[in-house]
Amino acid sequence: MRSGMKKSLWVAGVLLLAGCGGTEAPTAPEDSAVLGESQSALEYDENLHCLVRTSSVRCANGMNMYSHWSAEQNSWFIDRNVCSRSGGPVICPF
Repeated sequence: MRSGMKKSLWVAGVLLLAGCGGTEAPTAPEDSAVLGESQSALEYDENLHCLVRTSSVRCANGMNMYSHWSAEQNSWFIDRNVCSRSGGPVICPF
């Protein structure tokens, strides 16, 4: 009986989790963005950021840090010290 109770609790939990999702389909933003461009309110500031060639940078510990797209600069940008807590490297020195 104990095994049957565990199974019924597990099934009840799965059913509860399945019911958490919404029934509406996700909607696209009104301004369609170019695929791969991050939609960020962050603006490029040359004192805080630097321009990079790709949408992400890999730090020494293997973590990927994602950059932001700047339409004004027509390029990706990222925080200067983005990898400082992840073993480096320095992405763009001052």
